[in-house]
Order: sequence, then C-alpha cells, then structure tokens
Amino acid sequence: MSVLLPRMRFERGALAATVITLAVLFAAASAVAKISLNTIDAGAVMSDDGRHLVVTGPIACTAGERAHQRVIVTQRATGALAEGQTLVVCTGHLQQWEIHAAIQGRQTFQLGSATAVAAARTSERGETTDAHQWLVGITLVAQ
Repeated sequence: MSVLLPRMRFERGALAATVITLAVLFAAASAVAKISLNTIDAGAVMSDDGRHLVVTGPIACTAGERAHQRVIVTQRATGALAEGQTLVVCTGHLQQWEIHAAIQGRQTFQLGSATAVAAARTSERGETTDAHQWLVGITLVAQ
C-alpha cells in the first residue's frame, strides 16, 4: 500500500499540472483572439427569382480592426451557388454584418434548406491578425 501511495501522489500532481497548463494555454489563446464570436443567422432572404441572397449574422472582433468577410451559399437540391463579401469595421462589441450574395452560374435557389460557409480575416494596419471560418445550415425565405 505504501508503494502505491507515492505513485498516486505523483499521478495526481501530474494531472493537476496538466490541467493548470491547459487552462493557461486556453486563457492565453482567448486573450489574443481577434474574432471572438461569429456565426450565420438561421434564415437568409432570397430575391430576384433565386438569383440573389441576403445573408446576415453577428460578429465580435477587436476594436479598430477590419474584418474582411466572405460567404458562399450552396443548395444541393438545385446545384445553386452564391457568393458575396463585405468589410466590417470592428467596434470591439457584438455587431451585425450583412452580405449580398449573387449566384455564380445558371442554377438558381429555391425556398428551403441551404448551406452557408463564411470566412473572416481580421487585419490591423494591413497585417492579418486572425482568420476563421464556420459553416451553418440555413433556410432561404422569400423577401
């Protein structure tokens, strides 16, 4: 029993050290994150007989930085693909973005399910500070 006790103390100490190290690394990564929150709203507005979409969502990024954001929407049922981009001047608070996406090709969208992928890159004085992408299932609704 006395042989196992020192080993258990060592294992507990190693576990505690690992947990503390992971917590510090997580805190450090969070402190330098330039894009702290982002997603795509669940609904996008379709117009122009399925040739134009308005996609929106929230983003939070470091005040004074610029977020260059691109969205691609696809719909497997129709083969349609739309793309658009915008530039957001970050306030350091949660703010809403809006992208007007136009179809690429001849296939048009129909009301219903689609998939949106967004990518954002933040920069300050021309230097990239962060890049992130995310994917969300959305519903296309009429204008």
